[in-house]
Amino acid sequence: MSTYTALYRQWRPDTFDEVVGQDVVIRTLKNQLESGRIAHAYLFCGSRGTGKTSTAKIFARAVNCTDLQENGPCGKCEVCVSLASGNNMDIIEIDAASNNSVDDVRDLREKIKFPPAVGKYRVYIVDEVHMLSAGAFNALLKTLEEPPAHAVFILATTAPHKLPSTILSRCQRFDFKRIPLRTIVNRLKTICSRIGAEVEEAGLFTIARWAEGGMRDALSLLDQCIGFCGNKITNDDVLAILGTAGQGFIFQAADDMLSGNAAGLIESIDRLSNDGKDLTVFIKELTNHFRNLLVAGVCDEPSALLDVEDSELQRLISQAKAAGESRLVRALDILTGLEADIKYSTQPRVLIELAMVKICRPYSEDGSLDALLDRIEALEQRLKGAGGIRTQETSETRAAYRVENDSARAVRNIDIEYKAAKEAEEEPAGESAEESAIAEPVVIKGGTPDLEAAWPKFLKLVKKDRLGLYSMFAEAVPRLNGNVLTLCFTENQGFHAAAVEREDNRRFLEEMMKQVTGLDIRLRCVVGGSIDDLLQSPATDDRDDAKDDYLVKKAYEVFGKDKVEVIEE
Repeated sequence: MSTYTALYRQWRPDTFDEVVGQDVVIRTLKNQLESGRIAHAYLFCGSRGTGKTSTAKIFARAVNCTDLQENGPCGKCEVCVSLASGNNMDIIEIDAASNNSVDDVRDLREKIKFPPAVGKYRVYIVDEVHMLSAGAFNALLKTLEEPPAHAVFILATTAPHKLPSTILSRCQRFDFKRIPLRTIVNRLKTICSRIGAEVEEAGLFTIARWAEGGMRDALSLLDQCIGFCGNKITNDDVLAILGTAGQGFIFQAADDMLSGNAAGLIESIDRLSNDGKDLTVFIKELTNHFRNLLVAGVCDEPSALLDVEDSELQRLISQAKAAGESRLVRALDILTGLEADIKYSTQPRVLIELAMVKICRPYSEDGSLDALLDRIEALEQRLKGAGGIRTQETSETRAAYRVENDSARAVRNIDIEYKAAKEAEEEPAGESAEESAIAEPVVIKGGTPDLEAAWPKFLKLVKKDRLGLYSMFAEAVPRLNGNVLTLCFTENQGFHAAAVEREDNRRFLEEMMKQVTGLDIRLRCVVGGSIDDLLQSPATDDRDDAKDDYLVKKAYEVFGKDKVEVIEE
């Protein structure tokens, strides 16, 4: 009875040309073999299944081959035949995960003195070298730096950052990159044609995507699919083995998340659960999908950064355009946190459904900046399709910003700027004639400008030049007494008042008022009371008393009245 050999072992590369996706590494090693510049120590590092150990074995045979070919060892000379046998003494493979003690390294140091049996070099391949103990690394240092002329070390690891710098500095380092998706697919096609297996191209792409750049993982999954389905494999068969949904399902779930269809998402999750799919795998796929959407939406040339099929790339670009950047960022942030949380939860489905509702309802119980920006973006999308809901949406947005902390009050300016920008876009073409009337002098009553006539023109001037500053005081109640213009803010608008009273802002506003009235007007801000109190207070209320000034009151609270001296400028 013959023993079956796994595909990844059957199709392990025997020559340099069979190593796929590592062109830079292979070219460098070939050049060294051709020129005879063989180093005494190499470090092959990279993620799993990218060809580190296979390349090390090929290189070990190539340095000893007496009839070296362009693509590696000939495989026919006496040395190659001897090295291919299982009992050769010139290529020694050491598993550092199980031979990681000082005694193991001392044994290696004793044996390395002996010359090679048939070849020119004795090659030591140390796999997973990062697993060596600190003492073993120290014992290896001297031998690694000055080995015998016939010795070559090849260290392989998936975690080069765990190696001491003293080891790294003694090796030539080669980084094995993740193998591109299309390269894996092409290699799988070649293998399938040789073993007589028929696999749908979509299925091969699914296998390659789940291999995450590792050829060994791709071959193992293909082997599993053949065991499950035989020699005819569809994409649905691959998805069934993986326990996940197809790309169409993922795109539909993303559409529901971006459009706020929480009910549709919960139904989709229920359908996945009833079909026996792994919900953690679904979240992993969804996270990767939103990462691709973000790249497609932010980058001008996403094809260079996204390793996907051409048809899928176009769908990603189209879906990313329909979504906003803030919504994608917030959804991706929630999904990445969810992926970590569900690993340790006894109720992963509850956490997933909760996260889906949070993504669909950015304004519910969430006062964070990302959620507020997300909601603004959602409102803008709705405004594009319906102009009649502007007033209602803006009032809802303003209500969402009424929170107590200072940072949230600062974010509240987004609503005012958003409203002002929309009003500016919707102004009729005849507005230019109205703007030209700003320069006309206002009515003077007894040497004092008519505030009712001057205020609207003043606001238009400021909004035209400094929209951000305009948003700070647009809701303040103006009071004019002589040549002093007082802007009255409510208690929760202290942040706005402080911003308006900055020296540069105050001077700018005074210059704008002078353009409107032709008079030198001094500006000041006061904070206190509710909006109703401010509207009902007399228009001539100067509020000259320092105790009513917001900053003075705060100084009294912090330092005490006996330690505060108010100086009128």
